[in-house]
Amino acid sequence: MGGSVNGPVDGSVDGSVDGVAGIFALVVNTVIVVVAAALAAGLVFLVVLHLRRIHHVLYRGDSPRVRPPGPEESAWWGYHGGPLWRDLAEVHRRVHLDAGPFVVFLAPFLLLQVMVALVHSAVAWTAVGVLRSVDGSLLLVRRIRMVCPRCFEHMSYPSYACEDCGRPHRDVRSGARGVFRRRCVCGRDLPTLLLLGSADLRTLCPHCDQVLEHRPGEAREFVLPLFGAAGAGKTRLTHGLHLALEYAAGRHVSARAVAMGRETVRRLRDSRPRLAPDHRVPPTPPGRRARGLTLRVEADRCALLVQLYDTAGEWFNTTERTEDLTYLGEATTFLLVLDPLAVPAVWNALTADEQHRLHGDRSRVSDPERAYMQVRDQVQRRYRGPGVGRPRTRLAVVVTRGDLLARTSLDPSGLPPERWVREVMGANNLLRAARADFGTVATFVTSAVVDPDGRPDPSLAELLRWVLAYEAAPIGAMLTDTRRTPVPTAAPMEV
Repeated sequence: MGGSVNGPVDGSVDGSVDGVAGIFALVVNTVIVVVAAALAAGLVFLVVLHLRRIHHVLYRGDSPRVRPPGPEESAWWGYHGGPLWRDLAEVHRRVHLDAGPFVVFLAPFLLLQVMVALVHSAVAWTAVGVLRSVDGSLLLVRRIRMVCPRCFEHMSYPSYACEDCGRPHRDVRSGARGVFRRRCVCGRDLPTLLLLGSADLRTLCPHCDQVLEHRPGEAREFVLPLFGAAGAGKTRLTHGLHLALEYAAGRHVSARAVAMGRETVRRLRDSRPRLAPDHRVPPTPPGRRARGLTLRVEADRCALLVQLYDTAGEWFNTTERTEDLTYLGEATTFLLVLDPLAVPAVWNALTADEQHRLHGDRSRVSDPERAYMQVRDQVQRRYRGPGVGRPRTRLAVVVTRGDLLARTSLDPSGLPPERWVREVMGANNLLRAARADFGTVATFVTSAVVDPDGRPDPSLAELLRWVLAYEAAPIGAMLTDTRRTPVPTAAPMEV
Protein backbone atom coordinates (compact mmCIF):
# COMPACT_ATOMS: atom_id res chain seq x y z
CA MET A 1 0.00 0.00 0.00
CA GLY A 2 2.90 2.25 0.73
CA GLY A 3 4.06 1.92 -2.88
CA SER A 4 0.72 3.07 -4.22
CA VAL A 5 0.84 6.23 -2.06
CA ASN A 6 4.47 7.26 -2.77
CA GLY A 7 4.30 6.77 -6.55
CA PRO A 8 1.96 9.59 -7.46
CA VAL A 9 3.64 12.00 -5.08
CA ASP A 10 7.06 11.46 -6.68
CA GLY A 11 5.62 11.93 -10.17
CA SER A 12 4.04 15.24 -9.30
CA VAL A 13 7.29 16.48 -7.80
CA ASP A 14 9.25 15.51 -10.89
CA GLY A 15 6.70 17.25 -13.07
CA SER A 16 6.97 20.39 -11.02
CA VAL A 17 10.74 20.35 -11.25
CA ASP A 18 10.62 19.84 -15.00
CA GLY A 19 8.20 22.75 -15.32
CA VAL A 20 10.41 25.06 -13.32
CA ALA A 21 13.47 23.99 -15.31
CA GLY A 22 11.66 24.68 -18.56
CA ILE A 23 10.57 28.09 -17.39
CA PHE A 24 14.13 28.86 -16.23
CA ALA A 25 15.56 27.69 -19.55
CA LEU A 26 13.08 29.85 -21.39
CA VAL A 27 13.97 32.84 -19.27
CA VAL A 28 17.67 32.21 -19.71
CA ASN A 29 17.33 31.80 -23.47
CA THR A 30 15.20 34.91 -23.65
CA VAL A 31 17.75 36.88 -21.66
CA ILE A 32 20.56 35.58 -23.83
CA VAL A 33 18.69 36.45 -27.00
CA VAL A 34 17.79 39.89 -25.68
CA VAL A 35 21.35 40.55 -24.50
CA ALA A 36 22.77 39.24 -27.77
CA ALA A 37 20.34 41.37 -29.71
CA ALA A 38 21.20 44.35 -27.55
CA LEU A 39 24.90 43.70 -27.96
CA ALA A 40 24.47 43.29 -31.71
CA ALA A 41 22.39 46.44 -31.91
CA GLY A 42 24.92 48.27 -29.77
CA LEU A 43 27.78 47.00 -31.88
CA VAL A 44 25.98 48.00 -35.08
CA PHE A 45 25.29 51.39 -33.55
CA LEU A 46 28.95 51.79 -32.60
CA VAL A 47 30.10 50.72 -36.08
CA VAL A 48 27.66 53.11 -37.73
CA LEU A 49 28.84 55.82 -35.35
CA HIS A 50 32.45 55.04 -36.28
CA LEU A 51 31.64 55.12 -40.00
CA ARG A 52 29.87 58.46 -39.60
CA ARG A 53 32.89 59.94 -37.86
CA ILE A 54 35.12 58.64 -40.67
CA HIS A 55 32.75 60.23 -43.20
CA HIS A 56 32.74 63.56 -41.38
CA VAL A 57 36.50 63.75 -40.86
CA LEU A 58 37.91 62.09 -43.98
CA TYR A 59 35.29 62.79 -46.65
CA ARG A 60 33.87 66.13 -45.54
CA GLY A 61 37.19 67.39 -44.19
CA ASP A 62 35.79 68.32 -40.78
CA SER A 63 39.09 68.00 -38.94
CA PRO A 64 40.44 70.95 -36.94
CA ARG A 65 43.70 69.06 -36.44
CA VAL A 66 44.67 69.57 -40.13
CA ARG A 67 45.83 73.18 -40.39
CA PRO A 68 45.87 75.13 -43.68
CA PRO A 69 49.22 76.19 -45.19
CA GLY A 70 50.90 79.12 -43.48
CA PRO A 71 51.78 82.43 -45.15
CA GLU A 72 55.29 81.19 -45.97
CA GLU A 73 54.09 77.90 -47.46
CA SER A 74 53.27 77.45 -51.13
CA ALA A 75 51.41 74.14 -51.27
CA TRP A 76 49.07 71.92 -49.30
CA TRP A 77 50.45 68.87 -47.59
CA GLY A 78 49.97 65.57 -49.36
CA TYR A 79 47.58 63.29 -47.49
CA HIS A 80 50.39 60.90 -46.61
CA GLY A 81 52.56 63.78 -45.39
CA GLY A 82 50.63 64.48 -42.18
CA PRO A 83 46.85 64.85 -42.63
CA LEU A 84 46.41 61.06 -42.73
CA TRP A 85 47.54 60.58 -39.13
CA ARG A 86 45.86 63.74 -37.88
CA ASP A 87 42.56 62.58 -39.38
CA LEU A 88 43.01 59.16 -37.81
CA ALA A 89 43.64 60.72 -34.40
CA GLU A 90 40.57 62.95 -34.78
CA VAL A 91 38.33 59.99 -35.70
CA HIS A 92 39.52 58.04 -32.68
CA ARG A 93 39.01 61.05 -30.41
CA ARG A 94 35.42 61.59 -31.56
CA VAL A 95 34.52 57.91 -31.39
CA HIS A 96 35.91 57.72 -27.85
CA LEU A 97 33.83 60.75 -26.80
CA ASP A 98 30.70 59.25 -28.33
CA ALA A 99 31.12 55.64 -27.16
CA GLY A 100 32.71 56.17 -23.78
CA PRO A 101 33.79 52.88 -22.17
CA PHE A 102 32.05 50.93 -24.93
CA VAL A 103 34.81 52.03 -27.32
CA VAL A 104 36.59 48.81 -26.31
CA PHE A 105 34.18 46.94 -28.60
CA LEU A 106 35.47 48.94 -31.54
CA ALA A 107 39.11 47.97 -30.96
CA PRO A 108 39.20 45.59 -33.98
CA PHE A 109 37.75 48.29 -36.26
CA LEU A 110 40.15 50.94 -34.97
CA LEU A 111 43.03 48.55 -35.45
CA LEU A 112 41.84 47.84 -39.01
CA GLN A 113 41.79 51.57 -39.76
CA VAL A 114 45.33 51.94 -38.43
CA MET A 115 46.48 49.07 -40.63
CA VAL A 116 44.85 50.64 -43.72
CA ALA A 117 46.55 53.96 -42.88
CA LEU A 118 49.90 52.21 -42.54
CA VAL A 119 49.50 50.50 -45.92
CA HIS A 120 48.50 53.78 -47.59
CA SER A 121 51.44 55.61 -46.06
CA ALA A 122 53.89 52.86 -47.00
CA VAL A 123 52.68 52.78 -50.63
CA ALA A 124 52.79 56.59 -50.93
CA TRP A 125 56.30 56.97 -49.52
CA THR A 126 57.54 54.03 -51.58
CA ALA A 127 56.20 55.77 -54.68
CA VAL A 128 57.96 58.97 -53.58
CA GLY A 129 61.26 57.14 -53.27
CA VAL A 130 60.88 55.35 -56.59
CA LEU A 131 59.89 58.48 -58.52
CA ARG A 132 62.71 60.59 -57.08
CA SER A 133 65.21 57.81 -57.76
CA VAL A 134 64.06 57.42 -61.36
CA ASP A 135 64.08 61.18 -61.94
CA GLY A 136 67.52 61.58 -60.38
CA SER A 137 68.86 58.60 -62.32
CA LEU A 138 67.63 60.07 -65.60
CA LEU A 139 69.40 63.35 -64.82
CA LEU A 140 72.56 61.42 -63.97
CA VAL A 141 72.45 59.17 -67.04
CA ARG A 142 71.77 62.12 -69.34
CA ARG A 143 74.53 64.08 -67.56
CA ILE A 144 72.22 66.99 -66.88
CA ARG A 145 73.80 69.51 -64.54
CA MET A 146 71.83 72.73 -64.19
CA VAL A 147 73.56 76.09 -63.73
CA CYS A 148 71.89 79.49 -63.40
CA PRO A 149 73.28 81.84 -66.09
CA ARG A 150 72.64 84.85 -63.81
CA CYS A 151 74.10 83.91 -60.41
CA PHE A 152 76.22 80.97 -61.69
CA GLU A 153 75.00 78.70 -58.88
CA HIS A 154 74.47 75.00 -59.41
CA MET A 155 70.83 73.88 -59.07
CA SER A 156 70.03 70.40 -57.85
CA TYR A 157 66.47 71.19 -58.95
CA PRO A 158 64.85 74.40 -60.23
CA SER A 159 62.05 76.27 -58.54
CA TYR A 160 58.74 76.84 -60.33
CA ALA A 161 56.04 79.49 -60.22
CA CYS A 162 52.32 78.70 -60.23
CA GLU A 163 50.76 79.81 -63.51
CA ASP A 164 47.62 81.05 -61.74
CA CYS A 165 48.88 82.96 -58.70
CA GLY A 166 52.61 83.25 -59.44
CA ARG A 167 53.56 81.82 -56.03
CA PRO A 168 57.07 80.26 -56.16
CA HIS A 169 57.50 76.58 -55.24
CA ARG A 170 61.03 75.92 -54.04
CA ASP A 171 61.07 72.15 -54.42
CA VAL A 172 58.24 70.52 -56.34
CA ARG A 173 59.72 67.03 -56.23
CA SER A 174 57.69 64.12 -54.86
CA GLY A 175 57.58 64.25 -51.10
CA ALA A 176 55.36 65.19 -48.19
CA ARG A 177 53.40 67.68 -50.32
CA GLY A 178 52.49 65.34 -53.14
CA VAL A 179 53.49 62.20 -55.02
CA PHE A 180 52.56 62.80 -58.66
CA ARG A 181 51.06 66.27 -58.25
CA ARG A 182 51.27 68.97 -55.62
CA ARG A 183 48.44 71.39 -54.96
CA CYS A 184 49.28 75.08 -54.82
CA VAL A 185 47.62 77.15 -52.10
CA CYS A 186 45.47 78.69 -54.82
CA GLY A 187 44.19 75.23 -55.78
CA ARG A 188 46.12 74.60 -59.00
CA ASP A 189 47.83 71.22 -59.39
CA LEU A 190 51.49 71.20 -60.41
CA PRO A 191 53.56 68.24 -61.68
CA THR A 192 56.18 67.15 -59.19
CA LEU A 193 59.01 65.97 -61.43
CA LEU A 194 60.71 66.78 -64.70
CA LEU A 195 59.64 63.42 -66.12
CA LEU A 196 56.03 64.34 -65.24
CA GLY A 197 56.19 67.68 -67.07
CA SER A 198 57.43 70.24 -64.53
CA ALA A 199 59.75 71.73 -67.19
CA ASP A 200 56.63 73.20 -68.84
CA LEU A 201 56.11 75.48 -65.84
CA ARG A 202 57.59 78.96 -65.37
CA THR A 203 61.07 78.19 -64.07
CA LEU A 204 62.95 80.15 -61.40
CA CYS A 205 66.45 79.91 -60.01
CA PRO A 206 66.21 78.71 -56.37
CA HIS A 207 69.17 80.93 -55.42
CA CYS A 208 68.46 84.30 -57.05
CA ASP A 209 64.72 83.90 -57.94
CA GLN A 210 65.35 85.06 -61.51
CA VAL A 211 63.25 83.63 -64.33
CA LEU A 212 65.08 80.96 -66.34
CA GLU A 213 63.86 80.98 -69.91
CA HIS A 214 65.97 78.09 -71.20
CA ARG A 215 63.85 75.37 -69.52
CA PRO A 216 66.59 73.76 -67.39
CA GLY A 217 66.41 70.02 -66.87
CA GLU A 218 65.08 69.15 -70.32
CA ALA A 219 68.51 68.88 -71.93
CA ARG A 220 72.13 68.71 -70.86
CA GLU A 221 73.79 72.03 -70.15
CA PHE A 222 77.28 72.85 -71.34
CA VAL A 223 79.03 75.80 -69.69
CA LEU A 224 81.60 77.36 -72.03
CA PRO A 225 83.57 80.30 -70.60
CA LEU A 226 85.48 82.62 -72.92
CA PHE A 227 88.22 84.47 -71.10
CA GLY A 228 91.06 86.72 -72.10
CA ALA A 229 92.36 90.26 -71.88
CA ALA A 230 90.23 93.29 -72.69
CA GLY A 231 89.84 93.74 -76.43
CA ALA A 232 91.09 90.24 -77.28
CA GLY A 233 88.02 89.56 -79.43
CA LYS A 234 85.82 87.54 -77.06
CA THR A 235 82.61 89.34 -78.01
CA ARG A 236 83.23 88.93 -81.72
CA LEU A 237 84.12 85.27 -81.22
CA THR A 238 80.88 84.79 -79.26
CA HIS A 239 78.90 86.14 -82.20
CA GLY A 240 80.91 83.93 -84.50
CA LEU A 241 80.20 80.76 -82.53
CA HIS A 242 76.51 81.62 -82.44
CA LEU A 243 76.40 82.21 -86.17
CA ALA A 244 78.38 79.03 -86.92
CA LEU A 245 75.88 76.95 -84.93
CA GLU A 246 72.94 78.70 -86.55
CA TYR A 247 74.37 78.29 -90.04
CA ALA A 248 75.21 74.59 -89.55
CA ALA A 249 71.75 73.85 -88.13
CA GLY A 250 70.11 75.62 -91.06
CA ARG A 251 71.75 73.17 -93.46
CA HIS A 252 70.18 70.12 -91.78
CA VAL A 253 66.51 69.21 -91.69
CA SER A 254 66.66 67.62 -88.23
CA ALA A 255 68.71 70.33 -86.55
CA ARG A 256 68.20 73.80 -85.16
CA ALA A 257 69.98 76.37 -83.01
CA VAL A 258 67.80 78.77 -81.03
CA ALA A 259 68.72 81.62 -78.69
CA MET A 260 66.93 81.07 -75.37
CA GLY A 261 65.69 84.09 -73.45
CA ARG A 262 65.25 87.75 -74.19
CA GLU A 263 68.72 88.73 -72.98
CA THR A 264 70.40 86.20 -75.26
CA VAL A 265 68.27 87.25 -78.22
CA ARG A 266 69.05 90.93 -77.59
CA ARG A 267 72.80 90.47 -77.28
CA LEU A 268 73.23 88.02 -80.15
CA ARG A 269 70.86 89.55 -82.66
CA ASP A 270 72.34 90.84 -85.90
CA SER A 271 75.38 88.56 -85.55
CA ARG A 272 75.76 88.31 -89.34
CA PRO A 273 76.14 92.08 -90.02
CA ARG A 274 78.35 92.44 -86.97
CA LEU A 275 80.77 89.88 -88.41
CA ALA A 276 81.24 91.71 -91.69
CA PRO A 277 85.00 92.02 -92.30
CA ASP A 278 84.84 95.82 -92.20
CA HIS A 279 82.74 96.02 -89.01
CA ARG A 280 84.34 96.51 -85.62
CA VAL A 281 82.51 94.95 -82.66
CA PRO A 282 82.89 97.03 -79.47
CA PRO A 283 84.22 95.12 -76.45
CA THR A 284 82.02 94.11 -73.55
CA PRO A 285 81.54 97.09 -71.18
CA PRO A 286 83.65 96.61 -68.02
CA GLY A 287 80.73 97.31 -65.71
CA ARG A 288 78.34 94.81 -67.27
CA ARG A 289 77.34 92.00 -64.96
CA ALA A 290 78.56 88.71 -66.37
CA ARG A 291 75.75 86.49 -67.59
CA GLY A 292 75.52 83.34 -69.64
CA LEU A 293 74.03 83.46 -73.13
CA THR A 294 72.11 80.24 -73.71
CA LEU A 295 71.71 78.53 -77.07
CA ARG A 296 69.60 75.42 -77.49
CA VAL A 297 71.18 73.24 -80.17
CA GLU A 298 69.40 70.14 -81.48
CA ALA A 299 70.52 67.54 -84.00
CA ASP A 300 69.12 64.04 -84.58
CA ARG A 301 67.14 63.96 -81.29
CA CYS A 302 70.17 65.19 -79.36
CA ALA A 303 69.71 68.47 -77.52
CA LEU A 304 72.32 70.58 -75.77
CA LEU A 305 72.01 73.88 -73.92
CA VAL A 306 75.23 75.78 -74.61
CA GLN A 307 75.90 78.58 -72.12
CA LEU A 308 78.41 81.06 -73.53
CA TYR A 309 80.02 83.37 -70.97
CA ASP A 310 81.51 86.50 -72.55
CA THR A 311 82.89 88.49 -69.63
CA ALA A 312 84.75 91.80 -69.89
CA GLY A 313 88.52 91.30 -69.76
CA GLU A 314 88.81 93.64 -66.76
CA TRP A 315 87.23 90.90 -64.62
CA PHE A 316 90.38 88.81 -65.06
CA ASN A 317 92.84 91.46 -63.90
CA THR A 318 92.64 90.68 -60.17
CA THR A 319 92.04 87.57 -58.11
CA GLU A 320 89.19 89.19 -56.19
CA ARG A 321 87.15 89.91 -59.32
CA THR A 322 87.90 86.55 -60.90
CA GLU A 323 86.67 84.76 -57.76
CA ASP A 324 83.25 86.32 -58.35
CA LEU A 325 82.98 84.40 -61.64
CA THR A 326 81.88 81.19 -59.97
CA TYR A 327 80.65 79.77 -63.28
CA LEU A 328 84.31 78.88 -63.90
CA GLY A 329 83.89 76.17 -61.29
CA GLU A 330 81.00 74.62 -63.24
CA ALA A 331 82.91 74.28 -66.53
CA THR A 332 85.33 71.66 -67.82
CA THR A 333 86.06 73.24 -71.23
CA PHE A 334 87.54 76.74 -71.50
CA LEU A 335 88.41 79.08 -74.37
CA LEU A 336 91.46 81.28 -73.84
CA VAL A 337 91.13 84.12 -76.37
CA LEU A 338 94.38 85.81 -77.43
CA ASP A 339 94.82 88.90 -79.56
CA PRO A 340 98.02 88.27 -81.56
CA LEU A 341 98.37 91.95 -82.38
CA ALA A 342 98.76 92.72 -78.66
CA VAL A 343 101.81 90.44 -78.40
CA PRO A 344 105.00 92.50 -78.86
CA ALA A 345 106.72 89.69 -80.79
CA VAL A 346 103.96 89.70 -83.41
CA TRP A 347 103.52 93.47 -83.58
CA ASN A 348 107.22 94.16 -83.93
CA ALA A 349 107.52 91.60 -86.73
CA LEU A 350 104.96 93.45 -88.87
CA THR A 351 106.06 96.02 -91.41
CA ALA A 352 105.45 99.70 -90.81
CA ASP A 353 102.62 99.75 -93.35
CA GLU A 354 100.99 96.73 -91.73
CA GLN A 355 101.27 98.30 -88.28
CA HIS A 356 99.69 101.50 -89.56
CA ARG A 357 96.84 99.58 -91.18
CA LEU A 358 96.18 97.37 -88.14
CA HIS A 359 96.79 99.99 -85.46
CA GLY A 360 93.08 100.49 -84.74
CA ASP A 361 92.46 96.75 -84.29
CA ARG A 362 95.17 96.18 -81.71
CA SER A 363 94.09 95.81 -78.09
CA ARG A 364 96.05 97.80 -75.51
CA VAL A 365 97.08 95.04 -73.13
CA SER A 366 100.52 94.86 -71.60
CA ASP A 367 100.26 91.23 -70.52
CA PRO A 368 97.77 89.12 -72.54
CA GLU A 369 98.61 86.04 -70.42
CA ARG A 370 97.42 87.51 -67.09
CA ALA A 371 93.87 86.30 -67.69
CA TYR A 372 95.14 82.76 -68.14
CA MET A 373 96.91 82.82 -64.78
CA GLN A 374 93.81 84.07 -62.97
CA VAL A 375 91.50 81.47 -64.53
CA ARG A 376 94.00 78.70 -64.01
CA ASP A 377 94.08 79.50 -60.30
CA GLN A 378 90.29 79.40 -60.19
CA VAL A 379 90.19 76.02 -61.93
CA GLN A 380 92.76 74.61 -59.55
CA ARG A 381 90.76 75.85 -56.57
CA ARG A 382 87.66 74.25 -58.08
CA TYR A 383 89.38 70.87 -58.11
CA ARG A 384 90.97 71.53 -54.72
CA GLY A 385 94.58 71.59 -55.75
CA PRO A 386 96.86 71.34 -58.77
CA GLY A 387 96.45 68.14 -60.76
CA VAL A 388 93.24 67.03 -59.02
CA GLY A 389 90.58 66.47 -61.67
CA ARG A 390 93.04 67.59 -64.35
CA PRO A 391 92.09 64.89 -66.90
CA ARG A 392 88.55 66.28 -67.04
CA THR A 393 89.56 69.81 -68.02
CA ARG A 394 90.07 70.99 -71.60
CA LEU A 395 91.52 74.26 -72.85
CA ALA A 396 91.36 75.74 -76.34
CA VAL A 397 93.94 78.46 -76.98
CA VAL A 398 92.11 80.57 -79.57
CA VAL A 399 94.05 83.14 -81.58
CA THR A 400 91.66 85.71 -83.03
CA ARG A 401 91.91 88.07 -85.99
CA GLY A 402 93.15 85.40 -88.37
CA ASP A 403 91.48 87.28 -91.21
CA LEU A 404 93.59 90.37 -90.46
CA LEU A 405 96.82 88.39 -90.20
CA ALA A 406 96.11 86.63 -93.50
CA ARG A 407 96.97 89.81 -95.41
CA THR A 408 100.29 90.34 -93.64
CA SER A 409 103.75 88.84 -93.78
CA LEU A 410 102.82 86.72 -90.73
CA ASP A 411 100.00 84.83 -92.46
CA PRO A 412 99.26 81.87 -90.11
CA SER A 413 97.66 79.72 -92.81
CA GLY A 414 101.02 78.27 -93.83
CA LEU A 415 101.80 76.71 -90.44
CA PRO A 416 99.96 74.45 -87.98
CA PRO A 417 98.27 76.67 -85.36
CA GLU A 418 100.33 75.39 -82.44
CA ARG A 419 103.58 75.88 -84.27
CA TRP A 420 102.57 79.41 -85.30
CA VAL A 421 101.69 80.25 -81.69
CA ARG A 422 105.01 78.88 -80.45
CA GLU A 423 107.32 80.31 -83.11
CA VAL A 424 105.64 83.55 -84.14
CA MET A 425 103.80 84.62 -80.98
CA GLY A 426 106.52 83.25 -78.72
CA ALA A 427 103.92 81.69 -76.40
CA ASN A 428 105.90 78.52 -75.77
CA ASN A 429 105.84 79.06 -71.99
CA LEU A 430 102.09 79.60 -72.05
CA LEU A 431 101.43 76.37 -73.94
CA ARG A 432 103.81 74.44 -71.68
CA ALA A 433 102.01 75.71 -68.58
CA ALA A 434 98.61 74.98 -70.13
CA ARG A 435 99.57 71.35 -70.80
CA ALA A 436 100.64 71.01 -67.18
CA ASP A 437 97.45 72.60 -65.85
CA PHE A 438 94.79 71.08 -68.15
CA GLY A 439 94.09 67.55 -69.27
CA THR A 440 93.69 68.44 -72.97
CA VAL A 441 94.99 71.52 -74.78
CA ALA A 442 94.41 72.47 -78.43
CA THR A 443 95.36 75.55 -80.43
CA PHE A 444 93.23 77.33 -83.05
CA VAL A 445 93.58 80.37 -85.27
CA THR A 446 90.11 81.76 -85.99
CA SER A 447 88.52 84.39 -88.17
CA ALA A 448 85.21 85.64 -86.76
CA VAL A 449 83.97 87.01 -90.08
CA VAL A 450 81.45 86.09 -92.77
CA ASP A 451 81.84 85.98 -96.52
CA PRO A 452 79.69 88.03 -98.94
CA ASP A 453 77.07 85.25 -98.87
CA GLY A 454 76.81 85.44 -95.07
CA ARG A 455 78.59 82.15 -94.38
CA PRO A 456 80.79 82.08 -91.27
CA ASP A 457 84.46 81.28 -91.62
CA PRO A 458 85.16 77.50 -91.46
CA SER A 459 87.61 78.03 -88.59
CA LEU A 460 84.65 78.68 -86.28
CA ALA A 461 83.04 75.32 -87.10
CA GLU A 462 86.40 73.62 -86.60
CA LEU A 463 86.70 75.15 -83.14
CA LEU A 464 83.13 74.14 -82.25
CA ARG A 465 83.69 70.55 -83.36
CA TRP A 466 86.58 70.26 -80.92
CA VAL A 467 84.64 72.00 -78.16
CA LEU A 468 81.60 69.71 -78.54
CA ALA A 469 83.49 66.51 -79.31
CA TYR A 470 82.78 64.97 -75.90
CA GLU A 471 79.38 66.57 -75.41
CA ALA A 472 77.20 65.67 -78.39
CA ALA A 473 78.44 63.64 -81.36
CA PRO A 474 75.38 64.41 -83.55
CA ILE A 475 75.97 68.14 -83.10
CA GLY A 476 79.62 67.68 -83.98
CA ALA A 477 78.57 65.87 -87.14
CA MET A 478 76.18 68.71 -87.92
CA LEU A 479 79.14 71.10 -87.86
CA THR A 480 81.00 69.14 -90.51
CA ASP A 481 80.86 71.39 -93.54
CA THR A 482 82.02 69.81 -96.79
CA ARG A 483 82.03 73.21 -98.49
CA ARG A 484 85.05 74.64 -96.73
CA THR A 485 85.43 77.69 -98.93
CA PRO A 486 87.94 80.19 -97.50
CA VAL A 487 86.49 83.54 -96.56
CA PRO A 488 87.81 86.47 -98.59
CA THR A 489 89.55 89.00 -96.41
CA ALA A 490 89.00 92.72 -96.54
CA ALA A 491 90.84 95.71 -95.29
CA PRO A 492 89.95 96.71 -91.74
CA MET A 493 87.99 99.87 -91.08
CA GLU A 494 90.21 102.87 -90.72
CA VAL A 495 89.98 104.98 -87.60
